[in-house]
Amino acid sequence: MSSSTFRLSTAFRHGRTKIDDVYFEAPFKLMTPFTNGRHSDFIVMLASPGFLKGDEAHIELLFGPGTDSTIRTQSYEKVLDTADGSASRTIDLTVQGDAKAVFLPFPVIPFRNSSFENHTTAHIAAESTFVYADVVTCGRVGMDERWAMRRFANRLRVVVDEPAAVAAAVAAETAAAASGARHRGRPSKAELEAAQPHGRLAFADRMLLEPAVFDYAEMGMWRSFTHCGVLYAHLPERDPMEDGGVGGGTADASRATAAANGTDAATTADMSSAAIRTRVEQTRITAEDALIDRIRSYADSIGFAGELGVSRAIDGVCLRVLTNRGDDAFDLIKAVADIVTEG
Repeated sequence: MSSSTFRLSTAFRHGRTKIDDVYFEAPFKLMTPFTNGRHSDFIVMLASPGFLKGDEAHIELLFGPGTDSTIRTQSYEKVLDTADGSASRTIDLTVQGDAKAVFLPFPVIPFRNSSFENHTTAHIAAESTFVYADVVTCGRVGMDERWAMRRFANRLRVVVDEPAAVAAAVAAETAAAASGARHRGRPSKAELEAAQPHGRLAFADRMLLEPAVFDYAEMGMWRSFTHCGVLYAHLPERDPMEDGGVGGGTADASRATAAANGTDAATTADMSSAAIRTRVEQTRITAEDALIDRIRSYADSIGFAGELGVSRAIDGVCLRVLTNRGDDAFDLIKAVADIVTEG
């Protein structure tokens, strides 16, 4: 039985993504980062045979503004027989500013009689590029051990902050409300709360595997597939009137977007936070639809050996795959992560 913590924060310095702070306890280890230009790959190692009864792992990652990082694990993660107990892991991810962050661990293998619970929470900036993925197997397929775990639970929650353009408009509205309060009385609590910038739950997912309760070989479940992967991707949100817009668009594209939305650059300062939020979301949705088309086209081009579904979430894109090989699921997810970060 052990409780271990891994903490890593990154910062952008001298044209590269570097370690700003790091702390870890056994069995966690961190390899020397692999750096290529501004991008850095960080590989987290777990110097143990796998999760055992009572093990608790805590991972905290902070990606600073301007950084470009990928977090990987060394190999497939094993959840061994936990006897009459269980093992758990919590992951807290924070992505700031215009950082690019990819969390891409290798698949998890639940052994016979294992019980494991994972909770992941991500709090990301609207201007960030973010990818989270995980893959789980039905057991040690190579040893013909399928659906022998007692319980496997995985939860993911992603909270996205307000875009900078919206936050600025909210701040202006709050200042105006405070100024007007001197002339018409104090603004109501509801008015002040509505004017405050806030984050929103953009995506939530839960996977629960309990073979004693459900038959996962049935129609509507995994059927004959042995691996299930999920990927969440968030594209950067920016006001389309700003230079570059979303996805590096030109000023002409920004003006075209403004015209389509019935706005004009000269009137931006007079727009409400709600109007700016709508404009930003419309631009983001267009980018998400384009990403979905790229993912589907890529899967078709490689003859993906499995099934997949991809759609927009409240904010972001979700991809889910079913395969019979871990490499098929992981390779597709890795390629999609590259499409998102290079897009």
